Amino acid sequence: MKTTGLLILICLFFMTGHVVSAQTRAADWTYMEIDFEKSKWGDYDEPAWLRYFGLDMGDLNHDGLKDILSGRWVYLNPGNDMAGKWEKVDVGLNVDGILIMDVDDDGYSDIIAQALPDVYWLEAADKEATKWKSVKIGEIPATSHVNSQGFEKAQIVSGGKNEFVIAGNGDIYSFEIPADPEKEKWKITLIAADTSDEGIGTGDIDGDGDVDVAAGRRPEGGSEPLIIVWYENPGDGSGNWSGVVVGRTNHPADRIEIADLNGDQRADIIVAEERYPGKEPDGNLFWYEQPEDKEGEWIRHWVVTQYSMNNLDVADMDHDGDIDLLTAEHKGPDLELQLWENNGKGEFIKHILDTGKESHLGTQLADMDEDGDLDIVSIGWDNYPFVHLWINEGKDQ
Repeated sequence: MKTTGLLILICLFFMTGHVVSAQTRAADWTYMEIDFEKSKWGDYDEPAWLRYFGLDMGDLNHDGLKDILSGRWVYLNPGNDMAGKWEKVDVGLNVDGILIMDVDDDGYSDIIAQALPDVYWLEAADKEATKWKSVKIGEIPATSHVNSQGFEKAQIVSGGKNEFVIAGNGDIYSFEIPADPEKEKWKITLIAADTSDEGIGTGDIDGDGDVDVAAGRRPEGGSEPLIIVWYENPGDGSGNWSGVVVGRTNHPADRIEIADLNGDQRADIIVAEERYPGKEPDGNLFWYEQPEDKEGEWIRHWVVTQYSMNNLDVADMDHDGDIDLLTAEHKGPDLELQLWENNGKGEFIKHILDTGKESHLGTQLADMDEDGDLDIVSIGWDNYPFVHLWINEGKDQ
């Protein structure tokens, strides 16, 4: 039996070109339930079924610790071992808070929120971040889910404050923060046309020093984002960026990240597929290898096929100099939270960090306890009342 099993593993290796994933359960993470009764968008506005998509972490009350933003809710970090009460604050408006940024350079982090077509800047009205005031900063088209599922902070225009990008109804827009964000008009630029409303990857793909984006695109006559395209930042603040087709997915592209996975100093593109309604375990996690020649073919590498993955983040989790992948199953009987350890060549071994907790647009990395390693925060869709936190105990370093 041992010999047969070894032969099967060897065959799988040569068939896929990847390290066969080892289902190793990590004991180096402590789970903490931050909330179990978070409301959904549909509890306040139509449509009744709609949940919140937003999730971000940042210091909102200036105590040196990152807090959690999810939808219309802020969770204030109690500090120490984070086992104390996380104060839950309602921002007072039914918006989907998506990003934490210091908009007005006052040293306090603010919130970017959506209630499409309206986009808002929310600023704390007190130092404790328990009261909030809102300023409408612009409009973009609503999506089929009303609100967007694609948004990222990035330095789109060289110098100054970060911008943010957000997907509207099939297009990606960049928002620039003006010098006086409360009184001046925010510049909104359509930078990538004919995209999806799902995840947006940001990073310097062509190595010219500015931030490009990658996104899914619907094929001609299709309704799902099955083509992966990267859009080149012209570097001058203008819109309508030119797009380069990277490849195709088997199913709709949901989450996208940009990182060098094989150590060749060229940025690659990682894509997690969505499956709806998600009852079939046939969603894929792919990465697309950037060719040495800009005009060359991007090679698609397979990592895993499993239940729908509406979650993705990337970082060097084990401090070995290469980028690892973090994802989670949104469907299925196990709902695995998975860390995919990179061997430096874009080959991965799976580590199961936890099971039984559904994630959707979650599994995001942030150092929540300021101990120098990355923790994991997640939210769900099916089980939307929950906000999850996994604390990295650092035993594997």
